[in-house]
Amino acid sequence: SVPTIKTLAACQIMYPDHLEEMSRQAWLGLYSKDIDITDKENIMQFAEAAGISEVDELMKFSLGPEARQQLIDNTAEALESKCFGNPWYTVTNPKTGRREKFFGHDRVEMLGWVIGKDYVGHHPPQE
Repeated sequence: SVPTIKTLAACQIMYPDHLEEMSRQAWLGLYSKDIDITDKENIMQFAEAAGISEVDELMKFSLGPEARQQLIDNTAEALESKCFGNPWYTVTNPKTGRREKFFGHDRVEMLGWVIGKDYVGHHPPQE
């Protein structure tokens, strides 16, 4: 998964407003579509689906030292939070300001309750 998480780290720096959606696209690719999320073409599709217009620039940036350092920093933060598996989520409860941690894709519904969002499943209804 290194190519994917390096690209997500690059997205965190270059396109922070698109990070949530790009992460969602990778998550759906892995857990709903059962595709290789480390494949460059698939990573590029995740970025495009997230609304990133300069996908080639993002991919190039993901290979550089800034993205590498962001990944190192993210890993350090995960270890400090006692992360013990993947997927690991740390969210801030908007009502209390408390940081809460969740492990496993089967906890996404609980995560939604904490942040006040409805979880509509892996395959949300299309409008």
